[in-house]
Amino acid sequence: MILSNRGVLQRYFVLLYLALFAMIGLFWPLVSFDGSAAWGFAALASAAYAGLYLLPVVLVSALTAFLLPKDWAPRHALVATLAFIGGSLALLAVYADYRLYALYQYHFNGFVWNLLTTPGGISALGATAETERTIAIQVAMFVAGNAAVLLSLHHFRAHGPVFRRRAVAFAMVAMVGLLTVEEGVYAYSVHTGQEALLEAADVVPFHLRSGAKRLLTRLGVERRALQELRLAGGTVDYPGGTLTTGQVKQDMNVIVLVAESFRWDLLDPEITPNLWKFSQRATRYENHYSGGNRTRMGLFSMFYGIYAPYWYSFEQQRVAPALMNYMRQHDYQLALHTSQSFDYPELRNTLFAGVPEANMQELRTGEPWQRDIQNIDDLKVKLDQRAHDKPFFGFMFFESTHAPYTFPEETALRSDYLRELNYVKLNLRDNIEGIHARYINAAHHVDSQVGRLIEHLESTGMLDKTVVLFSGDHGEEFMEKGHWGHGHSNTFPEEQVRVPLVLWLPGQAPAVVTHRTSHLQIAPTLLTYLGVTQPARSYSSADTLDQTMPYFVFGEYDHMGIFDGAHKITFPYTGSDFFRYSVFDAADQPLPRMEREAVLAGATGLIDEVTRESRRFVR
Repeated sequence: MILSNRGVLQRYFVLLYLALFAMIGLFWPLVSFDGSAAWGFAALASAAYAGLYLLPVVLVSALTAFLLPKDWAPRHALVATLAFIGGSLALLAVYADYRLYALYQYHFNGFVWNLLTTPGGISALGATAETERTIAIQVAMFVAGNAAVLLSLHHFRAHGPVFRRRAVAFAMVAMVGLLTVEEGVYAYSVHTGQEALLEAADVVPFHLRSGAKRLLTRLGVERRALQELRLAGGTVDYPGGTLTTGQVKQDMNVIVLVAESFRWDLLDPEITPNLWKFSQRATRYENHYSGGNRTRMGLFSMFYGIYAPYWYSFEQQRVAPALMNYMRQHDYQLALHTSQSFDYPELRNTLFAGVPEANMQELRTGEPWQRDIQNIDDLKVKLDQRAHDKPFFGFMFFESTHAPYTFPEETALRSDYLRELNYVKLNLRDNIEGIHARYINAAHHVDSQVGRLIEHLESTGMLDKTVVLFSGDHGEEFMEKGHWGHGHSNTFPEEQVRVPLVLWLPGQAPAVVTHRTSHLQIAPTLLTYLGVTQPARSYSSADTLDQTMPYFVFGEYDHMGIFDGAHKITFPYTGSDFFRYSVFDAADQPLPRMEREAVLAGATGLIDEVTRESRRFVR
């Protein structure tokens, strides 16, 4: 690429700025905010951040031009190439964030970075080959289009720069000033609790989220924002030692089966006939809830029986749950299987911390439905080859019901399913029924694998000496409340947190439990059944499943929710978001401000109790 005058790059940077501003404008229809002040702030933020994204490209190009000898022949070409690469990266980054936000309603954040950098994270997305091809084509189109613009400007260039150096310097200072004003308004809004402006700021990807609490306090600006509850972190002080036991069921095996994103209404005679038939012999919990709307928090609540904020300290310090400590202390043979990864989510460092690698099998290649079949095949072999003088603990995590929801085509229960789930081209509103049909077909496939395992347990005589539990790590939403998928931060709708629970405890009569129950009650229930006499609340935050809990606590990476049967109160607990309480009714509809304040006024004691419990096991 041979470009020779400063005017070409100046025009290019102007067009690049306008393109970035327009691309930020794509977020506007996706974000809910009202009032002229909010709209004005959205425009200000968009203009400021378009300049911020452009600034590194301009600086690198200008610095390169300044450092290179003016009479060096390739100088202009190198500068233009750097501008082209920087401009392409800026456009691609904003567009990628837009596609992410359009699908899942969150920007590139710590969660996404964790997903990209953790082994197994990318594969956990479930992107299809068609999606990958579309991404490659769109990247090529962006690059080609950007190159075409730059070459066209070169071809039709006028002699001399469009703007004099003084005008360019003024424009740079103006952009920095605009960003300073925007971040100042944002920091002031955080300090004074201007929620409308803070919500409007969500149009901006890669927002800096500046704060100025000390400065504003020194200036005498009254802090009217709610006090933050930073609950994550601390040195773990968790009762992971030997639990007090009475008469231990020495020969009782335990098998825990968990399916990704498996919500409650999949437990159905048509969709999951094997599970349904099994539930008629076992205990079926009809109003059961996960402890979170992501895999981490769902499984964490199931195995530990404690709240989401503990995840961070427990994961960093490799603290295993009391349930798994019990299994190892009583010499259980362990066979842990997943069709996803033990690294993503980080189950090696939490649920199964300290378990020898020989006892852990993760399958990452092939279609998820194929991995599920292989894992069940291998688990059956291990059951047959187990030592009969020791109890057996098996764990299986099914992946078929994670998007893109895979299954053998010949087993499809719904024929109207969307044939190709291309995340980039996906129109949720038009295709959600076909996507849901894929999900149902995947659940039908998972059911067939559960049926194979139960049949094997029964045919070998193991079922009478084996606890069998089936549930989902969390649910999955199909636009019932305006979202697709799971893990949306400031709300925990029914579809994302309500899951089935089928529990077979040898010696217990079939039953249907209609009161609300939670994943947090599973570990205490299993340990009590196996012979632990120590009070459940000494090592968990819940009672056993036969007890009616007064409220439930949900969690995801940064937010918590409290559900008392009438309202869900949500709030951030890591400090990664501006602190506010959101209140939803039992139908997951947000309450107007006056009603919200009234609910919060009556829930002070409840929030304080949950806060204390979220800190009990850390120092």
